[in-house]
Amino acid sequence: MNYKKIAGALMLMAGSLYASAQQGYTIKAALKNAGDAKFLMAYMDGKDFVIDSNYTTEKGIVTFKGKVNHPVLCHFITRNMALNIKTDHGYIPAPGLEFFLSNDLIRITGDANAIYKASVKGGQANNDWNSIKAKEAAITDRNWQATLLSYKDTVAAHQQALKAKSRELREQLSEEQDKLQTAFIQSHPKSLVSMYFLANMVNSLDLGKLEAAYNQLDAAYKTSEYAKRIEDKLAASKATSIGKTAIPLNKTDINGNPVNLQALQGKYVLLDFWGSWCGPCRQSHPHLKELYNQYKSAGFEIVGIAQEQGDDATAVWKKAIAEDGLPWIQVLNNTGIEKFDAVKAYGITAFPTKILLDKDGKIIGRYVGQEAEGLTEKLTGLFKK
Repeated sequence: MNYKKIAGALMLMAGSLYASAQQGYTIKAALKNAGDAKFLMAYMDGKDFVIDSNYTTEKGIVTFKGKVNHPVLCHFITRNMALNIKTDHGYIPAPGLEFFLSNDLIRITGDANAIYKASVKGGQANNDWNSIKAKEAAITDRNWQATLLSYKDTVAAHQQALKAKSRELREQLSEEQDKLQTAFIQSHPKSLVSMYFLANMVNSLDLGKLEAAYNQLDAAYKTSEYAKRIEDKLAASKATSIGKTAIPLNKTDINGNPVNLQALQGKYVLLDFWGSWCGPCRQSHPHLKELYNQYKSAGFEIVGIAQEQGDDATAVWKKAIAEDGLPWIQVLNNTGIEKFDAVKAYGITAFPTKILLDKDGKIIGRYVGQEAEGLTEKLTGLFKK
């Protein structure tokens, strides 16, 4: 018997199997209660947002096939309107299933009416994630059941009470999930899932904790989009931390005049990041107008920096300024964003955010949220000097 030939054949066979495994993914979903429901997968592949509804069904197994350039987070969704919540303004969709799509055979098993609780097997990231997947699904289920309940009672007063209770529960569940994911990150530093979890925490972790956690993660995934999100946040936070000189805006105001922060030196300047679509931003304007009127003559200026949504950004921006009666300098970040994105440069991840500059153009305060806690007291102290 020629063992060398046999060994060679086995090596060729193994090579062939490896190559075929790398050519693309196969998703096989065995779902109860599928009925006439339709399914889709949605994910970002590089800069492309992909919605894939091209699948086959045989003997109750839904099969998707395709190829991705690298493992990506995927949302598997049941397209069944009966599962959604109908509101006066449209629909609240039922939760989908999250998993990592990679060029592997991935098997999904569950119930089409609660797809978010399905199990996922296949691919290294999914195998890692499975250690906490059931606990996360339980959190999602409690959250969704509370949301369903809050819309079930049509009596307005009852509905408001249920919605308030639902919001309180969501906050509690969010804390539970944060603890679960933080523990996962600590115990799985070599997992892509940890990088994904940490990327979703860039707005909730302080800079020191975010950087420390990132440094513990495996270098293998530090070229991923999730790592890029973390690195961008760290870079922006460091560039706009207390004591740093404010980044030049390179924008024009509502009248087309250039806005130059250097020209405003000698005044205390508040950069107000907001948007017409942002309720808390708009609700903060009356108090901001009071502060402006109180301190303007003493050397206080505000520069509003709006980030708008949709194709009619300029129109809705100008309309909101007129409606709210905002008398200070206004710029629209959308204009010339390809040359300079002020929201990204200043690391703005929540609206409203306000950044206070001293008379030399250095950052001396950063305030997030409608209340901008501490801003009023800061200005009082500054103008008492």
